[in-house]
Amino acid sequence: MVIKAAHHMKNWITTVLAMVFCSVMMAQSAGQAHDLRRDADKQYDRKSYTEAEEAYRKATIIDPDEKGTFNLGNAIFNQSRYEEAARQYEKAAELTTDVKQRSRAWYNLGNAHYLNGQYDKSVDAFKKSLKAEPDDLQAKQNLMMALQEMRMQQQQQQQQQDQQEEQENDEQEEQQNQQNPNQDQQQDQQQQNSQDESDQEPQEQMEQKLSKEQAMQLLEIIDEEDKKVQEKLRKVQAGEKKKAKDW
Repeated sequence: MVIKAAHHMKNWITTVLAMVFCSVMMAQSAGQAHDLRRDADKQYDRKSYTEAEEAYRKATIIDPDEKGTFNLGNAIFNQSRYEEAARQYEKAAELTTDVKQRSRAWYNLGNAHYLNGQYDKSVDAFKKSLKAEPDDLQAKQNLMMALQEMRMQQQQQQQQQDQQEEQENDEQEEQQNQQNPNQDQQQDQQQQNSQDESDQEPQEQMEQKLSKEQAMQLLEIIDEEDKKVQEKLRKVQAGEKKKAKDW
């Protein structure tokens, strides 16, 4: 019984020591994270955003709280890396339980998306910010700007899509013409033949008309010649009668 009691006591002491060690390590880590954040804040105030980012990153690894994450997003934002900053603001909004802090995280997220040209996401973020803080005048103004840019962007995309479809149609038509290179020539030849036929019709009619006129003229000539012949015959006959009479 004494041996078992001593064994249990040893295990209990080990557990307590482990808990104390963890508590000490956590306290040291929290203190270290606090020092890193304080140093990062100083660098940020000096506008040394690269150094501030490095310190905030180390602090968030040790103690990923919403404030350090939010400030890390700000340090990245000021280096114009808006997509990376947006990810930090999203994390900060998820970590915090404070309504105002969440509103600020969504507001900065809206700005990051706006400057990154993602206006639809910007509109969504500003709307969420206003749900948390409905009286935020700046958020309302930014929301209106984001809405305007989003509509312009959608119109440009639609115009580009229409132009692309028109270009594709032109390319398909050109490709078809290349596959049938004689098609246009045949069409032109058909048109030319049709034009020639239409031009020939009046000429053929004229030729037929001239043939009839010539035939009439020939008939008139024949009639005249026939009259002359008949007149000669009458003269001959009259002469013979005259002679006979006289004889």
